[in-house]
Amino acid sequence: MPIITDYLVIGAGVVGLATALHLKSMDPRSRVVVVEREAAPGAGDTGKSMAAFRTIFTSRVSSMLARSTIALYQDVEKRGFSLGMTWAGYLFVLDNELKKHVDRGLRLLGGEGENWEWVEPSLLEERLGIRTQVSHLEEADVLGASDVVGGVLVRKAGFLDADRVVEYYFRESRRAGVEFVFEAEVERLLLEPRRERLGLEGEPFPWQEPRVSGALLSTGDSVRVKKKTIVAAGVWANKILNPIGVDTFSRPKKRQVFRISAKGRLAEILERGDLTGSGSPPLIILPKKVLVRPAVRERSFWVQLSDDLGRPYTLEEPPSAEEHYYNLAIHPVLSLYMPPFSEAAPSGSWAGHYDVSFDGNPIVYEPYDSDLIVAGGTSGSGIMKADGIGRVAAALALGLDEVELYTGEKFRVSWLGLEGRLCEKELLIL
Repeated sequence: MPIITDYLVIGAGVVGLATALHLKSMDPRSRVVVVEREAAPGAGDTGKSMAAFRTIFTSRVSSMLARSTIALYQDVEKRGFSLGMTWAGYLFVLDNELKKHVDRGLRLLGGEGENWEWVEPSLLEERLGIRTQVSHLEEADVLGASDVVGGVLVRKAGFLDADRVVEYYFRESRRAGVEFVFEAEVERLLLEPRRERLGLEGEPFPWQEPRVSGALLSTGDSVRVKKKTIVAAGVWANKILNPIGVDTFSRPKKRQVFRISAKGRLAEILERGDLTGSGSPPLIILPKKVLVRPAVRERSFWVQLSDDLGRPYTLEEPPSAEEHYYNLAIHPVLSLYMPPFSEAAPSGSWAGHYDVSFDGNPIVYEPYDSDLIVAGGTSGSGIMKADGIGRVAAALALGLDEVELYTGEKFRVSWLGLEGRLCEKELLIL
């Protein structure tokens, strides 16, 4: 017997979970079913995230989504459910070239004070072991690296525990009555005509006004959908959508994380590098886009390179981390600016994907009046925008033009669509 539901959500990552929860909240009498190809929620790219968060973006729309989502997480913690929130901040370590670009972003933040503060080179050296004078070194010439002129510490930022965020949404969704089917991959979406079926081979034809009516699963089961199907499968969404002529307008970009144990001088950075009173050093963004994320509880650092040109848009299943990538692409920059890392080697690694959209902002739209909603394009910031995206996707599925974010701000559903889109290109993708 097929599963018959009002709404089908494909994907139990953080965006799919948030969408399912808000669908059930907005339409409580409906049946909402989530199907996920993995054995547990958040087992795809959500669980592989560095789980850093910020409310600062160059796009106003992305800023609204992040502010509202982070406000929810703060209140969840106040209610006693720990999400591992640590307000350690983001520290942008600047050379002269990078400072020109960051100055534009600082104008969006307003004056120095509550949102950000300037950090002198001497403090970077003393507290975080950052070498600020590098231009005299031979390797700096090879890397095209220059001296550090200071840093910008963004205070309204920090880290989360990705697993705890997933657990929160999964718990709340089940409490609300959302149903889950795990280890069930979507083999294909099902189409049916809105007009009378004639029994002809090749139906439905375009003039029969086809709609997405459900999905056939790898388990052999099928799902029949009365209202809307929402595809929130991240980088795997195109595999589901392209066969019926639908695009996500986003592509997968591989991201690799390497764990470095904090021993010796690295342990000292963990102990003295707190700049916000949070008990943790900030996320450090070095020149050349090397990211250093402290993990205080496990006494380590997570290191990533946010590369652009050179890394293809490809989907790897499952992606694996490449040791040579750390040795050749990351370590030279990392050890130049932070010498305590020079003798350290990864003690572990993993890899996932960013679901990068054409303008760096999320995409939520219904193609061709199809009863199908596409929700994705999170571009590396899914966890920090998930609640806002989920509300928008649920509102679109319910036929609403506007939705209220957690902060109370009104948000037009079309702002994340393809028509009526209100998104400046997001320049701060890390």
